[in-house]
Amino acid sequence: MLSQFKWMSMPQKQVKLIDIANKLNVSIGLVSIVLSGKSKERRISDELAAKVIETAKALGYRPNQLARGLRTGKSGIIGLLVADISNPFFGKMARYIENEAAKLEYQVMFGSSDENPEKLENLVNMFASRQVDGMIIVPVFQSESFLLSLQEQSIPFVFIDRYCEGVDEDAVVSDNYLGSYQLTSLLIKKGYGKIAAFANDLHLSNIKDRMHGYTTALKDSGLNYPVEDFIFEVDFDQLDTRLEAMLKQALENGCDAFFFANNKLGISSLKYFDKVGLTIPEDIGIVCFDNPEAFQVAKPGITCVEQPIELMCAKAINILSRKIEGKTESKPERISLPGKLIVRESC
Repeated sequence: MLSQFKWMSMPQKQVKLIDIANKLNVSIGLVSIVLSGKSKERRISDELAAKVIETAKALGYRPNQLARGLRTGKSGIIGLLVADISNPFFGKMARYIENEAAKLEYQVMFGSSDENPEKLENLVNMFASRQVDGMIIVPVFQSESFLLSLQEQSIPFVFIDRYCEGVDEDAVVSDNYLGSYQLTSLLIKKGYGKIAAFANDLHLSNIKDRMHGYTTALKDSGLNYPVEDFIFEVDFDQLDTRLEAMLKQALENGCDAFFFANNKLGISSLKYFDKVGLTIPEDIGIVCFDNPEAFQVAKPGITCVEQPIELMCAKAINILSRKIEGKTESKPERISLPGKLIVRESC
């Protein structure tokens, strides 16, 4: 048993301010001033400040979060609440938010609402009780009332992916209207005559904008059929039980192309089309919002709009950081970023 302990590495000693001070033969106070970002106002030379920072990095110094919290009144933690962490899109979002937050020395707490307003409210309350400095939130349907109450608590937050109608707050989203217009227009250009649209929750702001892009493209093209009869709403919790029946109905109604408003619908539908023996793009055309890996390796590849998720996350973190520091604009802004149309062989 003792021999096993010889191979166990001992935990590294935590580097303290005194270690940095002793290495440079300077005072602890000077090191503290530099690492707290106050070297200029205390007239410490740039050369000496750079040496302190370089030495701190070389020794592996990590600021004590509790001490920093007591000094600044901030926890150094932000909360991220996504709609469905099992969705590849939100998985990427969590990773990018974590990366961007780390650049500003924030840690991230994660939560997934599963598109449930009660669960989102519980998570928001839990994060608030943990005294997070701010939150980045993907709002869900019927979450307006408690998000308005969150505003009254003066906890900074930013919407991402969607905005919440009735809550005037900063939001960073993809240009959902433009992307859907481009995808639908491409199907029309390719000669498809009846295009069905599949979405999860038509009440969500991003889905509303995507359906608006879809219907406007059809209207502009002059295609003459009752568009409303070809919009299919599949509840999130009925994806496995209702989607196939709706796809079958669309095909029986003469649809020869499909626009899917998110990747989960698109991926699930590919399985059905393969099961019933439909060939893409010979029998039907397919386009989708989002660009998961499955669309990149599918045969044929799936035409889609790739959302600028990395840029969305960077902007959301930047806005939230400014709000935490009290450097907000007088009026909330809604930033809409264009996605990238990727044309593959599915239409």
